[in-house]
Amino acid sequence: MRGSGGGPAAGGPGGDPSVVRVGGPADAASAATLHTRLISDGFLSSLGPRFLGRLYGRIVRSDESFLLIAEAGGTAVGFIAGSVATGRLYRSFLRRDGVAAFLSAPLRLVTALPRVLETLRHGRDDGGAGGGELLAVAVDPEWRGRHVGRQLVEGFLRELEDRGVRGAHVVVGADNEAAIAMYRRSGFAPTRTFEMHPGTRSLVMETDVPVRAVPSRRPGS
Repeated sequence: MRGSGGGPAAGGPGGDPSVVRVGGPADAASAATLHTRLISDGFLSSLGPRFLGRLYGRIVRSDESFLLIAEAGGTAVGFIAGSVATGRLYRSFLRRDGVAAFLSAPLRLVTALPRVLETLRHGRDDGGAGGGELLAVAVDPEWRGRHVGRQLVEGFLRELEDRGVRGAHVVVGADNEAAIAMYRRSGFAPTRTFEMHPGTRSLVMETDVPVRAVPSRRPGS
């Protein structure tokens, strides 16, 4: 599934007219807009699409991170982002994009500074979990119930498989019942809770990456 051309990675199941493809730099803004509009868990949405555009731009430029886009009719209807080295991703973001990212939302970043530092500490130790990390996933409400979320998670697992990673985890708010149910349906199981931010319980959910999690779409395979 890896590649810079952004070609199809998976077709829509059950005839749904959507495909999941590898995202490139031009997709960072779409992911940032979807994140800002659809993800309320956590504080990153409050930093705005310009800040998030920088973050997703760094994700697609990182060899150890990736962005997948669910697309229908040329429009992004969902995305998923992952990394096999979250700490290095965050350090690279700070080193290469920190100044520009700060200038995109200076007042909001100053207000959110404690949470930013706590998130960076999580990136350094991966919250006590190993393998690849599912950083964020979102699906346009008009496309929910049409298997797009499942496509994206399957694409995420296949990307990890292609990279030789055999485990995956995600950190979700312990009271976010809808997200927890979605991850359970995708094979993730809760392993422990911790406080990434004081007073806010987060849940670590993990899964194995099965070999041939999704049938290969590579030419000649």
